[in-house]
Amino acid sequence: MPHITGARISVSKEHFDDDCPGCRPVILDVKTMKKFPADSMEQKTIDRVWSQTTPEVRHAFHRVTCQNSRDPKDMAIMEELSRQIGKAIEERN
Repeated sequence: MPHITGARISVSKEHFDDDCPGCRPVILDVKTMKKFPADSMEQKTIDRVWSQTTPEVRHAFHRVTCQNSRDPKDMAIMEELSRQIGKAIEERN
């Protein structure tokens, strides 16, 4: 199963920015550790789920992936986001 993570390309560690590619989830192939192509079914599914998230979810994602937050509220939001993404990908398969 691929691993969902934050992109580490041109990230702003201090501030969340919807236009920053590092402030969005991507999916990695665990064997190669390379990102799935932007036009892959999996990444398109992640993008669809992401487009439906609230600012609170997006900011929590940024805090966890770019600022290494371990705040229980942020972690709970990340777990729910991961569950939603995983479910959406499974439903597409």
